[in-house]
Amino acid sequence: MASPGKTSLRIGIDTGGTFTDIVSVDAATGAMRVTKVASTPSNPAIGLVRGVNAVLAAGGAEAGDVVGLAHGTTVATNALLQGEIRSLGLIVTEGFRHILEIARQSVPEGYGNSYFWVKPDRLVPLQYVREAGGRVTFRGEELRPLDEASVREAARFFRRQNVQAIGICLMHSYANDAHERRVAEIVLEEYPGATLSLSCVVLPEYREYERAVTTLVDAFVKPHMDRYLKRINDELGPALRDKPFLIMQSSGGVASASQVVKKPIMTALSGPAPAAPNSSAAMMQRIGDQRAKITSATAIKPWPDDRPWFHEPG
Repeated sequence: MASPGKTSLRIGIDTGGTFTDIVSVDAATGAMRVTKVASTPSNPAIGLVRGVNAVLAAGGAEAGDVVGLAHGTTVATNALLQGEIRSLGLIVTEGFRHILEIARQSVPEGYGNSYFWVKPDRLVPLQYVREAGGRVTFRGEELRPLDEASVREAARFFRRQNVQAIGICLMHSYANDAHERRVAEIVLEEYPGATLSLSCVVLPEYREYERAVTTLVDAFVKPHMDRYLKRINDELGPALRDKPFLIMQSSGGVASASQVVKKPIMTALSGPAPAAPNSSAAMMQRIGDQRAKITSATAIKPWPDDRPWFHEPG
């Protein structure tokens, strides 16, 4: 808790295509200040830092008064919507090379539409899906040891083809991730510049098709998010660089920049995500303000301290 009389600012930043909006709240007094600056599409980090400096100047505050920053960003969203998804590779368990081709049997609007429906383009063309020998059961037991030679061959292939981002999705890695993590080690030995995403980290759940697609999307947006956060770090300067910097997740929770770089898929809806918890906060506040009007039969009740409660899964 901030000491009496000391300014303790928490700053929120939302970067849009035209404007960057900034809100500062004094944690000690609750005083709030809002400002807006022009966004800088060529390097959004510049507009972000200009906005932070503007809101500090407007309140007569300094960087030393800041105790934390939170940022909602559409970097991952824009990368998916605006950029062509390419330069992706996928490593799967031997015998499962057609995961993306087979996908699921479900057809939009029912099976009556199956004759007309055209399956969407695959994230990775079949020629860039490589197989790794070895097998783990759904219980996590090793059925066959990992064939490291096949992994090295795949890594060398991707390096020759200049495939920059690689997803690794082996059967049942949610139950035992040892093979997948060893594959990552081998790929980086053979191809140090590759960007990797592991399904056991991104989505450790059964159903290999969904796990593979999510892992590939994570691999695709990872370089975009890494580049963006490095630019922010450079622009913040020494006075703000050491302050806690949190990124909104699609869930409405927050994560540190170091966590987001490792798993950027969780920011795919970072921009619009704050709407849900903020709406909840506004509703709970209204409920608290109007308690006298709520009858004893009403099922909606505020928390004891009249504040909304949020839970972020671990």
